[in-house]
Amino acid sequence: MKKVGIVIRSFQENDKCFVGCRKDVMDAFLNYPVQIVLIPIDLSWEQVLFLIQLCDGVVLTGGDHFTHNDFLIVQHLYQNDIPTLGICLGMQAMALSFGNGTEIDVSFHNKKDNGTHPIIIKEKTILREIVHHECILVNSRHKTAISNTDLVVSAISQDGVIEAVEDAQKRFFLGVEWHPESFSNKNSDLIFEAFIKSLY
Repeated sequence: MKKVGIVIRSFQENDKCFVGCRKDVMDAFLNYPVQIVLIPIDLSWEQVLFLIQLCDGVVLTGGDHFTHNDFLIVQHLYQNDIPTLGICLGMQAMALSFGNGTEIDVSFHNKKDNGTHPIIIKEKTILREIVHHECILVNSRHKTAISNTDLVVSAISQDGVIEAVEDAQKRFFLGVEWHPESFSNKNSDLIFEAFIKSLY
């Protein structure tokens, strides 16, 4: 059975520190024949690398802040052509690993009801081939975005925020700014299905 690594992060709640991820990230894989390997981002790089090497693909989850290991993970996954799905902060780490982009404030970001908004997907991109639509509705929880990247920018919001990055030369190297794991619809399912297929 294939193994999917899910990066988990430290966070504080009620003045206590925890390590984990939103349950809906793991729930997104319940219907697939895969085993989940949790990868705590705050371990030493040697320990993180050991866990990554157990996996056939890795999901870079969202969070509030980057760690040095975020960028080491991206470099390792890219160099070894390990299928990679980046979500929110995970996508931003992917984008920042290539080029000279910076984090930018997106308090201006156009959000409609329930934090959703449309994005435009470019032709001849992996994301377009996955969802088969030029415009789809996505959700938003991010407070920052990335100014630019040397990866292919495959989707942008109507107000110019980078919403997806990718590299078609890899087995699967796609990052999305939104949270498909908590936006249950056909497009989200298609993204996870494409990631799972790339493991084989």
